[in-house]
Amino acid sequence: MKKIYLTIILIISVSLSAQDKEKPEQFGLNHLTEYLSLKPSDISFRSDYTEPDSFRLQIVADLMYQPLGMISYIESLKNSFVKKQPGLLSSYLFQDLKKANQTSREKAYYADISEIQKNYNLYYTDMTFNQLLTRAAVYLDVVFPRSIDKSLALLSKEEKKFLTNEFKELLVSRVEDELLSVEEMDALEKREEKYTEQFIEFGHKIDKDPIIDAGISSVKELMLEINMLRQLLKSKAVSSSKILENAFELPQNTNLEAYLGKQSGWKIGGTGNDYYSGDYKFILDFGGDDVYDLSYDPNNPHGTIIIDLSGNDSYRSKTDFTLGSGCLSVGLLFDFEGNDRYDTKSFSLGSGFFGFGLLYDASGDDRYDGDTHVQGAGSFGLGILIDESGRDIYNSALYSQGFGFIEGLGAIFEYDGADSYYAGGKYKDILRYDDHYLSLSQGFGYGLRPYASGGIGAIVDIKGNDTYYADIFAQAASYWWSLGVIYDSTGNDNYNCFQYGQGCGTHMTLAGLIDEHGNDVYFGKGLMQGVGHDYSCGLILDRHGDDTYTATDLSQGAGSANGAGILIDNQGNDRYYVKNKLNTQGYGNPRRDYGSIGLFIDLSGKDIYGGNGNDNYYWKTNSKWGGGMDIETIIKDSTEVKDEK
Repeated sequence: MKKIYLTIILIISVSLSAQDKEKPEQFGLNHLTEYLSLKPSDISFRSDYTEPDSFRLQIVADLMYQPLGMISYIESLKNSFVKKQPGLLSSYLFQDLKKANQTSREKAYYADISEIQKNYNLYYTDMTFNQLLTRAAVYLDVVFPRSIDKSLALLSKEEKKFLTNEFKELLVSRVEDELLSVEEMDALEKREEKYTEQFIEFGHKIDKDPIIDAGISSVKELMLEINMLRQLLKSKAVSSSKILENAFELPQNTNLEAYLGKQSGWKIGGTGNDYYSGDYKFILDFGGDDVYDLSYDPNNPHGTIIIDLSGNDSYRSKTDFTLGSGCLSVGLLFDFEGNDRYDTKSFSLGSGFFGFGLLYDASGDDRYDGDTHVQGAGSFGLGILIDESGRDIYNSALYSQGFGFIEGLGAIFEYDGADSYYAGGKYKDILRYDDHYLSLSQGFGYGLRPYASGGIGAIVDIKGNDTYYADIFAQAASYWWSLGVIYDSTGNDNYNCFQYGQGCGTHMTLAGLIDEHGNDVYFGKGLMQGVGHDYSCGLILDRHGDDTYTATDLSQGAGSANGAGILIDNQGNDRYYVKNKLNTQGYGNPRRDYGSIGLFIDLSGKDIYGGNGNDNYYWKTNSKWGGGMDIETIIKDSTEVKDEK
């Protein structure tokens, strides 16, 4: 191993003009790559390394060509979030679901005047309330069903049924699978491979855009109507009881099915503690500590809109595809106040499964529990969970907490509060371990190698001291032509993941974790903390704080099998520990042709190392293109006033 020791502390003064042009991490990348006889642009992957498929997303294709662009992209996700504007965020994320070489995006079905005014008589007398109900009815009865017809227009009846049966099985695991014999496990894998091959034959005919566009339009319009109603109630110009009491007098034995708000599958609740059970299209509840026991039949898909204005509510699933779940349609859940509890099965809590799913919780200390494809998950769709305040708890098993599958984007946006994220603990990684579990969550993008490119999974957490816990594949990780990201803005955060995580890309893919502020702890075993394996790039960037990084092997800026791994820490007194010095802290595995790239960069602070590095030090590892640097960069304060004497 070649080392260069600096006897004098290296101080690099960066001029104010240079600071304006170049962020610290870019300076570090330029400086270290030059030391290793490289350029930052050498980190690039050509699209012809694999046979292109029809499911590839344009943003993933672009970033594979310029992986360092992940930094700007991840920052843009954070900047896209505006409080109380879930429609704007949804629109922004929808742009990233454009497919490679796609020249146009199909719009939702547009309802004409005759359809808007069809069939419904007024039951309630309040105009603002009726406007909200009318808007919801148009989307539920016309726009959503006609838009999904556009999305699936080229599919046969059998192919549509395949989506909620065989295709769903590609994402479903069972605890009893760990007891299967070798022969049974082989048969299961062959069956899933057959399902994949069957889907590839017709999956390219699906156009997800119309139904997602319909969902986004509905969110924008419904939020306007809901806010008007909430303002009316807040002003005390009218009360919820008056709205519900003031109804048109109807003859006895009148069939209420044709009256707005009284249709089948609709329910309006007052300020008391209400109980809802069954399969609903629309629920509006004015307040109270309510209980929702809901179900959904994917063989008879329909849109769902739930609006709860206040109360400590309990939301529970009787079946999959409930509570902010868009299964071959649009599923929306708006909860504006209260400490709420969400207990669900799978495909829920902001799940877009060939559709658009949104859960918007405006305030309160909430708890979210679910199994698979939950808490911001998208497959041929857009799934978003937005929580704007409170100390929240997220528990899930698999494919969750910011998960993107084929042509899908799944995201959690958390604005405020000390939050806890836990993913795993149920389905064992039986091919590798007896005592560890698959997570495939927390900013995880996933594709079907080698058949179909994957999607985008993201967590954006703005404020709070947060805890992320997972096992295998999590915390800004990805697999096969996809993208997994985490952006955490402030707080002293704790990241704990066993393997494949914290900025880890494997097999033609991308992953990036950016933590802006706080004294953070990163802990894991292998393929962690900035690692790219097999034509992949993994990045971890921590900009401020006194941080601690611990890993065993192939971590902390490591590239393997023509991959690129990058660790950058801009500021703070940091500690770095590894068990295996041979493939960590700036390591580029030499296998395959031109080797791999591993970059380790620390730009300031008094740092402690257990590994290749040292404080105020440059080093090259015994590898192809691997090395690191720990330097002191002094950047002038832009507010500093010059002495004019």
